[in-house]
Amino acid sequence: MSEEIIWYEEVSPTAKLWRYMDLAKFISLIGKKKLYFASLESFEDIFEGAKGTVNRKGIWDGFYSDFFKKAIQTVPGMNREDLTDEYIEKNSMRLLSEWGAMGELERKNVFVSCWHCNQYESDAMWKLYSANVKNALAIQTTGRQLFEALGKDPSVEIGKVRYIDYTKQFAPINGAYWYKRKSFEYEQEVRAVTHVRKAACCGIEKDVDIEKLITGIYISPYAPKWFEDVVRDITEKYGLNKPIFYSEMAAKPFYG
Repeated sequence: MSEEIIWYEEVSPTAKLWRYMDLAKFISLIGKKKLYFASLESFEDIFEGAKGTVNRKGIWDGFYSDFFKKAIQTVPGMNREDLTDEYIEKNSMRLLSEWGAMGELERKNVFVSCWHCNQYESDAMWKLYSANVKNALAIQTTGRQLFEALGKDPSVEIGKVRYIDYTKQFAPINGAYWYKRKSFEYEQEVRAVTHVRKAACCGIEKDVDIEKLITGIYISPYAPKWFEDVVRDITEKYGLNKPIFYSEMAAKPFYG
């Protein structure tokens, strides 16, 4: 049996993972006890699931066309007389087209929950992933906790995104959703990935154990004091007994 190919880098069980969000998403998470997974095609980044840039598609097609031609010629049980140049060309183009269609379909069938992997808070993440940074918060977990909170679901893979230069490299023919452009490397993204065929919409929800998931809750450094009080009231209402911290980025400096 051939060894399974892993397209992503595995996450350390103790790695700190952060999810930045606005208050409405937080209430939805702890109220419904469900983690939202978005389809690849719903992301703003049009390169989600991409193999490369359009101007390099000829190189991609040429490589896999040759690959399929060789594969066709070595299929066991084929009659050599049937392996005409026309037959090989026609079927290699068919396979190439089918792979392309599968790539498009993958954008509809792959669903992702995104996390930021960092030992510390990130100012960029606060500003990027909250609709209103003054009314934002972050939940912190670990690689192991995320896995266990999702019930150790074998249909969910958790790994680090790989960042590549698409002007020089291609994402693999399978698992392209583990790859992003170098421009996004600052995100240090870890994603939980699952596959759902013929999903009804551009997002799905999976049951999650909130108590296992959340280590701590962090209030935005740009939030007013009353917002922290609101978050505390909400966690009390839903019976979530987790420590709440005001962002360390809100600490006051001194200059001498």
